[in-house]
Amino acid sequence: MNRKKLTQSCRLQLVVCCLLFGFVAPGAFAQGEKGPAQKKPTPAAKRTTPAAKKPAAGERQAQAGVALSPEDEAALKARLEEILKLPAWERVAELEDFLDLEMPDALELRALEHMVSSLAAFADERLRAGETARGVDLFRQAVRVAPDDMSDRLFVEVVSQFPANLYLLGQREAAFELMGRIERRVKDNPKRLLALAPFYLNMERADEAARLAAAAVKLAPGMPMAHLALGAALRQSLRLEEAEREYARALELDPKSTAARQSLGDLRRAAGRAGEALALYRELLDSDPKNAGARGGLVLALFDAGQREEAERELEAALSEDPKNLPLLAGAAYWHAARGDSRRALELAERAVNVEPRHPWAQIALARALVAAKRPLDAERALRFARLHANFPTLDYELANALAAAGLYDEAAETLAERFTLKGGRVASRLAGRVEATNESFVELLAPERRASFFQHAAAETEENARRLKSLLALYASTRASDESAPNEAAVAAVAEQFARGDDEMRAFRQLYAANRLLRRRAAVPTALALIDAARKSVEAGLEAPQAPVAAMADDLRELRERAIRQGASAGVPEVSRSMLSNIVRGRIEEAHGWALFNQGKVEEAIASLRAALTVLPETSGYWRAAQWRLGVALATAGNQREALASYIKAYDPNRPDPARRAVITALYRKVHGSTAGIDLRLPSAVEAQGAAQSQPLAQPDPTASPSPEVRADETKRDEPTPAPESAPMPSPSPESTPAPEATPDVAPSPEPSPEGARAREGAAPTPAAKTVETGNAKTAADAARPAETAGAPSRAGRTRRTFPTREQCTLAVAGESLSLAVGGSATIVARLEGGGDLTRLTATTPHWSDIVILREPSNDAEPDTARFTINSISRTPGTFSVALKSPCGTKEITITVK
Repeated sequence: MNRKKLTQSCRLQLVVCCLLFGFVAPGAFAQGEKGPAQKKPTPAAKRTTPAAKKPAAGERQAQAGVALSPEDEAALKARLEEILKLPAWERVAELEDFLDLEMPDALELRALEHMVSSLAAFADERLRAGETARGVDLFRQAVRVAPDDMSDRLFVEVVSQFPANLYLLGQREAAFELMGRIERRVKDNPKRLLALAPFYLNMERADEAARLAAAAVKLAPGMPMAHLALGAALRQSLRLEEAEREYARALELDPKSTAARQSLGDLRRAAGRAGEALALYRELLDSDPKNAGARGGLVLALFDAGQREEAERELEAALSEDPKNLPLLAGAAYWHAARGDSRRALELAERAVNVEPRHPWAQIALARALVAAKRPLDAERALRFARLHANFPTLDYELANALAAAGLYDEAAETLAERFTLKGGRVASRLAGRVEATNESFVELLAPERRASFFQHAAAETEENARRLKSLLALYASTRASDESAPNEAAVAAVAEQFARGDDEMRAFRQLYAANRLLRRRAAVPTALALIDAARKSVEAGLEAPQAPVAAMADDLRELRERAIRQGASAGVPEVSRSMLSNIVRGRIEEAHGWALFNQGKVEEAIASLRAALTVLPETSGYWRAAQWRLGVALATAGNQREALASYIKAYDPNRPDPARRAVITALYRKVHGSTAGIDLRLPSAVEAQGAAQSQPLAQPDPTASPSPEVRADETKRDEPTPAPESAPMPSPSPESTPAPEATPDVAPSPEPSPEGARAREGAAPTPAAKTVETGNAKTAADAARPAETAGAPSRAGRTRRTFPTREQCTLAVAGESLSLAVGGSATIVARLEGGGDLTRLTATTPHWSDIVILREPSNDAEPDTARFTINSISRTPGTFSVALKSPCGTKEITITVK
């Protein structure tokens, strides 16, 4: 699940870090003040340093009561101020010696806190210098040295940030191990346990955050913040009913809590209780009319409550005040898409995407509107872009829906198979990437993701379409050639019929696709024949569909699409005349019909049907070659060896030399002619074809795209019995002959988009492309109907790899290159990665840990490309300090003046 959408919002962490510890005075850290509820231990109890000269506990306790003269105490303070001016590594050594001196408890506590900060600064230096083990050990020492009665400010702004610093520096395991050490130090302090929870939320370990919050609730059941934090963790874990109870309890304990009331309203709206949500939003607006979250929630709750006219008025008023209210724009767009108002949904979604193109739910709303407007390839581009910045099952489902709407059924099925499996008729997946869930329906399975992160109760999906995609996944899984087990005939026939069902204009393409999937496994052949006959009747309606060219040549376009996506572009809709399109679809139907008859043992009828297919399919196209090869198989089975050899030779593609098929041709050639003499003259040469192919232009890359997955070799097809090579016996006239040797898929991008891309992965004959009708000569769709290639359809290689813009493609912008603050005060640095970039790699560091501490604020959904860092003065030393902001887009030095 997208971290930015399910990580608890900025409110939680700010409340945890500010309200939770707000009783600490601004100068408390510098003066060593303790929280009022803490009991001050003896100096021996609170000090654990790595100093070799550390006195025994008894000696320290005996010395603690020694009083120093004002002059000696002033001298000690002056020495401490001098030590704090040293570099970190010198400061650590000097502070160890300093702490062995007799001094008042307050001064010792202050020195210990500076020791913690200095060790952390030294650890950071060692890690950045590549001394990983040393740096991690120094962070551990800092945790050990930290006194039990350290100030809350030191804990929140320094100690609790150690794990995050390690994580950002690539030390993932060490970060979690250190977090465990810190947690054990504060296990009896509910406030400090809560301060640790945001780290786990940001790392998408919601269960760990919930564990800490639950421990805090147990220690302090009357603390509103504990229940608020627990609610946030439960919400991220998709346990929405439990989260709602915790938010309600937090609001009961603190009726003035804005965060609790807002969160409770959002979850009640997500649960479909719009009336209750409305009351909560109105209470928020009564106290703060400028509350954008409550304003947006009110508008969406009015829509849900059926008060559409009032909702539209409030929507326009809210957007006139804040045209960039991203949650409201995206939420309203999705709401209209869910109610079938694609025009309004498209308008609002485009506005939302213009505000923030990386918002995944805005892109989902846009894609839904585009699919409804019969622009599925545009929807695909939007969703592929969204998958660069988010990663959760709903996104994959939406992409599969767009691909299926375009008639790219194999691609849609493969996309579904990446995230979803079928178990006993139920769909299973890991929601948010970690929560195992199953359900009968895709709609209900994915509902928790939508409701937890987007607070939308109703899905922009119909049960009918969800059942169709479920049957597509089942059909794909049950007809995979890599599955050695025999498919259940009745079950596979049922899912094929379920997928092909419907009376829409795309039904002919679904029927043909389902029939071909059955024939690939020679399963439920009578059902395949029935589907082919049904496709004949509905083909005219299918040719009128805007998506017809893509659906008709889906196999033909597969390799071209994959190459375009790898290069960061996308293949558009091919320009094919209606007559050419009709020939392709009708030829494919005849080819499938012939192959179904062959698999029933009706060889002569199969030959007639395959010959009929060849009369309408574009000559030398991929589909034409596929039909020629199958005709050759049928002729060889019928004993017509010479005609079979002629068909095999015509089917052989010089652009894709296939050793397995050449071996078949060689064996039959020897049988017919007695030797292989002259075979090289009969088989087409690939030299000229390859030379011509290399002159074809490639798709233009999109700089925001990432590579797509390589072609997989696990989908090999075994549906064509062919003569075995060399001395092997010829096939018998039975259609149960041995399958043909499997062709090896070509996974590297070729200079020319081959028209057999997708089906070559299954070892089948090449698929056809359309030819032009200008002269009647052979010309494939890769030439005549080459789709326009447009930028903007990035994809990913695998499920976790992401490609971000390089330094030249993005810019690090900072609001001001200097700032001033008072001693003991704080200020905020706002940094933005313009043009895109990995925000998690934006870090802020300083060599002045003893004087200033940097706290990274939690990310804000409304500003996904912006990071905020709070700079805190923690010593009484004025002066000029520096902070370095580092990112893949560049580095900025910020000057901090403390007065």
